[in-house]
Amino acid sequence: MTETGKAAVWKGRYDIEVRDLPVPEVKDDGLLIKVNAAGICGTDGHLIHDDPPYEAIMCHEVTGTVVSMGSRANESLNVFGGPLKEGDRIVLYPWITCGKCPGCLSTRPGTCTVCDSSFVYGVPYSRLGLEGEETISSDISNWPYFMGGFAEYTYVFPETYVWKVPDSMPSEIAVLLDPMAVAMRALELTLTGPGIAEAGLTTDSRVAVIGSGQVGVLSALLAKVMGAREVIMIGSRETRLNLSREIGQADHVIDYHQYSREERIEMVKDLTHGGADVVLQCSNNVDTFIDGLEMMRRMGTYVEVGNMVNQGKEVSFDPARLVCSKHARILGMSANHPGAFNKAFGILERHEELGLKKMFTHSTDLNGLLAVLKKMNDHDYLKGLVIP
Repeated sequence: MTETGKAAVWKGRYDIEVRDLPVPEVKDDGLLIKVNAAGICGTDGHLIHDDPPYEAIMCHEVTGTVVSMGSRANESLNVFGGPLKEGDRIVLYPWITCGKCPGCLSTRPGTCTVCDSSFVYGVPYSRLGLEGEETISSDISNWPYFMGGFAEYTYVFPETYVWKVPDSMPSEIAVLLDPMAVAMRALELTLTGPGIAEAGLTTDSRVAVIGSGQVGVLSALLAKVMGAREVIMIGSRETRLNLSREIGQADHVIDYHQYSREERIEMVKDLTHGGADVVLQCSNNVDTFIDGLEMMRRMGTYVEVGNMVNQGKEVSFDPARLVCSKHARILGMSANHPGAFNKAFGILERHEELGLKKMFTHSTDLNGLLAVLKKMNDHDYLKGLVIP
């Protein structure tokens, strides 16, 4: 009798069914993990609003224990802290890039969103918003069936970047690698070289973070860890604002809904003596793009992180006043790379000191996944955890 494992199958809009799928045989260049923990990303919250192109398993934030591996897996995978053996715990970089297209050849290895034929664990290719063709289908009717994290197993393909998880790191901490790496990449972009006149992140920087979701909270934390003098969080929901103080170490918190747009901008200018040196826009609200430009001082640095999911929505602003006159350094962010993930992994190793377990406000098994996805807009939600 074929061995099976359970998976939360995304069938349609707000339609998930827990189903048994065949546990795949492992090829020589791959491995199979038993999922220990899976993180619920904002992307999963956006996906469940729609019908999938085919039945699939969501979730790209996944960590688990190696239960079966091919003879060449250590050669075919990119392993930080390896080599691997059965029984080891690993956490994944969710993107696999081809390494051969013009986008890949012009960037560092593994850089996401530049490849013409990427694969992402837990996200069907047509939902990535990229050009090119699907090289690995996430359709659960195709081998190896388990290609997302909301399941008992996940198959790991060759060329995946993975990190060997130490015994001192709980699985619920390891699964924070992806959101921590997004925050890390945003902070990387704020850095400038010696003698650069434009303001980047330094030990004298005053940083404004817009958006108190998981990436916003972690971005605030990293700004403090990397030496910012002061961090201001502009967000909403009492739980998230409290965690912005506790985890994000924010010096000041401004509730988005308690003050008008003009009041929020003036409050930031007053707290920063004229404008923030660095603005990290982590909200998926297109209107806050302009708010951030208003809050930033002349020759400041602005990183747009949160509006990747809002393609097609537009805003109107005065580029002469807010961009040219300010000599604004504006950076959009979607491309990330394994190097930033490795830096983020180093931050996760300090999880006890930084109180990172507090990131999870909701936890469930596979049967309760849909209920938690429906709670993502609740006042007390920051991040969900799935223990299959």
